[in-house]
Amino acid sequence: MNQYDFDLLLQKYLAGECSPSEQQQILEWSENMLQTSRVAVSTFEKERIRKRIWKRLRSARKPAVYQTPWFKAGLAACILGLLVYGWGVYLGSPVLKKTSEIATLDSGSSQGTIQVKNTTDGPYKVILEDGSAVILKPESTIHYPKHFSEKARIVLLSGEAFFDVSKNPKRPFFVYTGELITRVLGTSFTVKSFNSAKSVEVSVVTGRVSVYENTKKTAEKRNGIILSPNQKIRFDSQVKTLVPELVEEPVMVYQPQKKESFIFEETPLAQVIARIQQVYGFEIVLESAALEPCVFTGDLNELSLHSKLRMVCKSVNATYELRGTTLFINGDGCNN
Repeated sequence: MNQYDFDLLLQKYLAGECSPSEQQQILEWSENMLQTSRVAVSTFEKERIRKRIWKRLRSARKPAVYQTPWFKAGLAACILGLLVYGWGVYLGSPVLKKTSEIATLDSGSSQGTIQVKNTTDGPYKVILEDGSAVILKPESTIHYPKHFSEKARIVLLSGEAFFDVSKNPKRPFFVYTGELITRVLGTSFTVKSFNSAKSVEVSVVTGRVSVYENTKKTAEKRNGIILSPNQKIRFDSQVKTLVPELVEEPVMVYQPQKKESFIFEETPLAQVIARIQQVYGFEIVLESAALEPCVFTGDLNELSLHSKLRMVCKSVNATYELRGTTLFINGDGCNN
C-alpha cells in the first residue's frame, strides 16, 4: 500500500467505517513505518503527542468507539507513524521546511504527500503534477499527493483557493473541504472553507462542478448540487443545507463578438434581457406581463451586470431581485 492509498484508508478508520481486516492492515502498516523510519521519536514526545491527539479526538468520536483498546492503541501507533513520515497536517503542528515565506511539507518519498501553507499577505500559486493551478489565499493550506492515482485526483483544502483544473475526463478532480466534496473534470472555481467558519462556499468561474456532502449516505440521499458559471453555494455546517446563489459580481461567460452587441435602439425588452442572459449564462425571468411591450434604448457596454440591470429597469419602470440563482424582473411597465 502506498502513502496515498493509506490516506484514504485512514479517513475510513477515523470515521469508524473500517472492516476488521482493514483495521489490522492499518495497524500493521503503521507499525512498519515506525520500524523503518530514520526519524527518532522519544518516549516523552510520543506521550505528549498521544495526549494532544486524544484531546482533539474526544470531541469528534463517539465514546463507545474511541474507548475500545484496539482503537486507542491502533490510532496512537498510526498517527505516530504518520508523524514519522511527515504527515503533520493531521495534528496541526507539522515540521515545516521554509521556502521564502511559504511553508511546505514533503514526505520525501515517491509516493508521499505535499502540504503548502500560504503564510504571506498575498496569493500564492501552486502548480500540481497534472498542470492544474491553485491560487492559495493567505492563511490557507492545501494537501495533495506527489503523484495522483490513475483513477482520480484528490486534494485537501483548509482556507480559500482558486482552482484552474486541467481537463482529464478519465481522472476527475476532487477537492475535500471538511463536510463538502467538489468534483470536476476540468474547470475553474473558488473554494472557501476556513476551520473557524460555520459554512463552506464554492463558486464557479468556468465549466460546471458537482458539490455534495462528504457523508456515507447513498448518492440518492445526500445533499448535492450542480453549479454553472456565476453560481455558488454556501453549505451551512450546522443545519446541513446547501444554499445556491449567484456570485456577488457575475462576469461574462460568453464574450459578445462585437461591441455593438450591447448597444440597443428601441429594442424590445425581451430581446435585451435575452442578450444579457446569454452572455452571463444564467436565467433572467420577466415576471410581469406589463413589461412585454416595453423597449429599451441605451449603451450597456463597459457596465457590470448590476449596472446594466439597473439602467434597463429604470428605463421601463421596473425592479429586479435575486431568488437563488435566478433573477426576476417585475414592475408596472412603461405604459404607466
